[in-house]
Amino acid sequence: MGASLPSAVTSTVVERQGSEQFNVAVAEMNGWRTSMEDAHLILLAKDYGVFGVFDGHGGGACAEFAARRLKEEIRASGCPNGDEIKKMFFKVDQEFLDSEQASGSTATMCVVKKPKAPAGKHQLLVINAGDSRVLLGKRDGTIVDGGGTDKGLTTDHKPDHPKERARIERCGGKVEIAEGGVARVNGNLAVSRGFGDKDEKATGGPGPEDRPVTVEPELRHIECEDTDFLLLVCDGVSEGSFPNEEVVKLVASMLRDGKNIGEAVTAVCHKAVQTDSKDNITCMGVLLSRGSSSGLEFNPGPLTDIGKKGFRTAWAAMAEKAGLSLVDAVMKRYDVIQEELKASPTATLREELSKFGGTPPEDNKKQWFEKWLAGLPEEKETGPGGMDMETIQNMMGKGGGAGGAKGAGKGKGYSENQNSEEGEKEEDGYTWSQKGEEVQIAFNLSKAASKKDVKVVFKQTSITVQANGQTLLDGALNGKVETEDCTWCLVNGGTELNVMLTKQNESDKWTALLK
Repeated sequence: MGASLPSAVTSTVVERQGSEQFNVAVAEMNGWRTSMEDAHLILLAKDYGVFGVFDGHGGGACAEFAARRLKEEIRASGCPNGDEIKKMFFKVDQEFLDSEQASGSTATMCVVKKPKAPAGKHQLLVINAGDSRVLLGKRDGTIVDGGGTDKGLTTDHKPDHPKERARIERCGGKVEIAEGGVARVNGNLAVSRGFGDKDEKATGGPGPEDRPVTVEPELRHIECEDTDFLLLVCDGVSEGSFPNEEVVKLVASMLRDGKNIGEAVTAVCHKAVQTDSKDNITCMGVLLSRGSSSGLEFNPGPLTDIGKKGFRTAWAAMAEKAGLSLVDAVMKRYDVIQEELKASPTATLREELSKFGGTPPEDNKKQWFEKWLAGLPEEKETGPGGMDMETIQNMMGKGGGAGGAKGAGKGKGYSENQNSEEGEKEEDGYTWSQKGEEVQIAFNLSKAASKKDVKVVFKQTSITVQANGQTLLDGALNGKVETEDCTWCLVNGGTELNVMLTKQNESDKWTALLK
């Protein structure tokens, strides 16, 4: 699965949109991942609606780009038919490939046309490229069996699916079974259709549909009743033990109990984590009836590991998606704890409350929380590969060892007799280390950078890292990596760039980063 947090960030950001024709809500949860890479699309018109969920990998740039550009294209041209959707997919994909940004994304969408007659049925155009899913449910909790994966309306585009394997091989690619028995295109991607992923679109042709990984969507038409509901979910919902039928049952049960669609899709996200999902989670619900509420809400999850840097960064990022600062979001969580303790005074809630070490005053309340956050001691955390983050920092030259400067020396706790697999290795312009399947690379930047100043291209056997217009690393890796699980981040005010790689074979021991 790649880099993960010491515990899941279960805060949710819920967006609601309503019109005379539709009542829509989408809930997003970071989960165990180090960052949120999903995106979504909601477009409501007079007689139709367009809905989409985009599950990014290798970063969130591709998912965000595809969602934004498709919405722009549809808004400009009107309700699309199947042929127009395909042309849009190819156009938007080429735009992203031409931008030379890293990352890729699946896409699952549905165009809903309202009936012209009062008793008529809704017309659905279901669109899919990848392994996110569209589900159709009845208010009694039964799923409409669409003949797709696990009774969905869509079929997951996996490399070992007979139809996909034949297409991949015809286009010059191959399907390899990687560690864990996972089928991957060219030993790399575990999904065979989607936006981005330029390296997997280099063979085949001449058309974009004739590539090992293609964005060409599968389309199907179906009718439904106005009492039915649609769910669009990323694979984070289904990767654990949460079958499509159970997802539909949960949503239907909550709607029958008088809950709104926003509460229902939020419950799906929480249930996915409870059933062992380790991915980002997005669930969109579409009711085919009038909706009046619109807005964005943040439901703060537990501050379980707020003293640990990775958790705190991810927790704050989810709050930021809802327009809240970290301190405002923490204040909101404090109020939630107080309310939940009144209803159910559990030991877990009391323990979380005790983290605050006191009661904030009514005046200067925000300053009190700011001081509390600033005074939190840094806690050790389990980083990628199960490694203690302090050890990782020491290995990468970030500890308080000789030399004093960040990145200088071997760091506190370093021993010349330390296992060579775990020890920091200094190269020209960077340091790197490895532990199990994870490889960590750190660059100290001469001037602060923002995300737009950084470009990292992950390939199965090579890597390119650029920042502030300079190439920091470019070459062939000493082994193969799973590009879907590779990522990067800026820390220390943008003066340090950390890159995380995930080996395809955990048992490989690299003697050097590059060949």
